Amino acid sequence: MNTAEIPSQTLNEAYNAVAERREVSPAALERQTVDEPEFMAALAYVLGIPLVEEADLTQALLADCGKLTAELETAALMEYKFVPLARRGETLVVISSSPWDPITAEVLLGYFQQCTQIKFALASPQCLQELFDHLTQAEAKTQETAVAGYMPKPLPAKTVLSQPLGAAPPTVPPPARIGERTPAVSVVMPPGAKPPAAAKTPAPMGAPSMAPAAATTISGPAPTGRGSPMLTQEDITHLMNVVAVEIQSLMQQKTRRPL
Repeated sequence: MNTAEIPSQTLNEAYNAVAERREVSPAALERQTVDEPEFMAALAYVLGIPLVEEADLTQALLADCGKLTAELETAALMEYKFVPLARRGETLVVISSSPWDPITAEVLLGYFQQCTQIKFALASPQCLQELFDHLTQAEAKTQETAVAGYMPKPLPAKTVLSQPLGAAPPTVPPPARIGERTPAVSVVMPPGAKPPAAAKTPAPMGAPSMAPAAATTISGPAPTGRGSPMLTQEDITHLMNVVAVEIQSLMQQKTRRPL
């Protein structure tokens, strides 16, 4: 552990506790002989907080930590060197390797605004890193499970038009492939019938009917045959007018001829 981060007064009190336990004077204590487990126990004693060791990282403790860290980023926890352990009313219990740092308390109160009091448990940097490793592995497993168990959101149900009893369902043409044109819908017409014109919006019921369009002048002989279309009313009217004009012209010529 880097003792340079520990306040000098707290550090001296921790070594004095080690000297007292060894029954030697603080001046006679050789600090380089104090190992990390002994120093961490003395530091927790001086701070008056419990000590969390690697043997304490049970599945129950990891599960408790996972509940409070589910919505927190592990990288942020590692930066500030703490892991929330439990929440008891307005009190938050936190494992930290630097509980003396005032910034740690400020960050915690910012994360857990419903808590007004923080109680720390001390852990060595190595023990805290092992706890971070467990949380990182659990987070990765959770993400893998979420990806493996992902179920696509079902599409909204389509409206099905009711069909008469015994009627065959409508046939939907398959979609055209890329680069192909969609085939036009084939409409079978009876012999002699005219092909359907462009779709028009039907007039409302009871509305007056529109006047018939002007007759179209026939520029050439109409095709004949079984498949030729029938004459329309406009065509018949036009032919009757032509015949009437011709009859009138013949009658005038007959009148002018001498007897």
